[in-house]
Amino acid sequence: MKAPTLDELVLLPETLAVQRHFDARNYRVFRWLLGLDLLCLLAAIGAALQHGWYVSLAVHVLALLATMALIAARQAQVYETWFRQILLCYLGLGLVVLKMLSLHAEGDGLGVFFVLPFALLFFRLRVVEELSLFFALWVAAVLPFTRQGWLSGAALPPLSEVTALSVTAALCLAATAIFTQIEKRRFLAGWRKEHARARERERMREEIDMARRIQLSMLPQSPPDLPWIELAAASLPATEVGGDYYDYFRLSPSRLAVAIGDVAGHGLASGLVLSGVRSCLYLLEEELAVPVTVLCRLNHMVRRTTDRRTYVTLLCALLEREGGSGTVTLASAGHPPVLHYSARAGRCERVGKGAPPLGTFLEAAYVTESRPLLPRDLLVFYSDGLVESRNAQGQDYGDARFERAVLRAAGGSARDVRDSVLGDLANFKGDAEQGDDITLVVARIR
Repeated sequence: MKAPTLDELVLLPETLAVQRHFDARNYRVFRWLLGLDLLCLLAAIGAALQHGWYVSLAVHVLALLATMALIAARQAQVYETWFRQILLCYLGLGLVVLKMLSLHAEGDGLGVFFVLPFALLFFRLRVVEELSLFFALWVAAVLPFTRQGWLSGAALPPLSEVTALSVTAALCLAATAIFTQIEKRRFLAGWRKEHARARERERMREEIDMARRIQLSMLPQSPPDLPWIELAAASLPATEVGGDYYDYFRLSPSRLAVAIGDVAGHGLASGLVLSGVRSCLYLLEEELAVPVTVLCRLNHMVRRTTDRRTYVTLLCALLEREGGSGTVTLASAGHPPVLHYSARAGRCERVGKGAPPLGTFLEAAYVTESRPLLPRDLLVFYSDGLVESRNAQGQDYGDARFERAVLRAAGGSARDVRDSVLGDLANFKGDAEQGDDITLVVARIR
């Protein structure tokens, strides 16, 4: 039987935890008792054979076989499941063995029964079980019995011996109950403290899980259905609650705004800041046609609602379709630039000049950039967690490898490009732990 750790016991109800704790302690004591009984029973069997005590010999052999079986089966699951019952039955068998020994002892033989009360001091049983064992001990000791097996010719033990045994048993019973209560209180003092901590951890896990579900619900469940553009995206948080965000805003059938952001760090604090940014973006949805205006107003909001150590990178882009071509107009607040793949030129170009992130208390001069868009052109939005991902050797994924992954799949759909980049990133990282949130949004002009 493996002793349960406190971390395992705090998951159980109080009564069951105490029982498991005492069972583990009783098991350790029981192992020593089995080893000692094995030696004593071998000696008793030898004496029974020498003197021809065949009834006692049968009892001793039965007890020896039971002891050997328990030693051999101590790692079995059934042994652990029924340990308490096995212990009580074995101690009951011990009373029978003591009775057989008392029949052949010199004098009245009551002295052999004084061993068991002191042995029971080392076990921690329930009150009913302790009372039952001590009562059975007293009955077995004073029960008139002879070697021939009948009761009529047997006399009761001397009153002085019975009184001494009764007092000894009562004192041992009281001591056992006191020791059990002391150890129970000591165990529960630590268990209740850890149990409260475990409940608090469970509550925090539930809150974090709820925050994760809320954050995931803030991300688009599906891209807008527009005939002139194809969209595919993925967001992979590094922890339960990530710090990355992206969203689509359909302003008209020919105009689509895309926003992608990243809060410094990740976790619950980042998730709370992101929820505020998202709410403001929805309030400013009508102004997304002018990305610079949106960034200026969001910068003011983040400054007033967070401390100086919290900042947000954000990129807002307006995609417009006019006839067979279109344009992208964007402004960036410290976010990585957009990777623009030109199908006509067959190469990639980064669009989006840098500016201070939102909330840094630096003078911000956000700049608008525009690029023409032709059919089969690609726009790849991403967070810095993608290019800064590291493998087991500490190497960064990097902009160059990211661009090569995009070029390899540039002839396919937006989903193909997304899967190509994420697949290449997974092969690069291997088993290395993800250090930051990763977000990727791919837009293809149809």
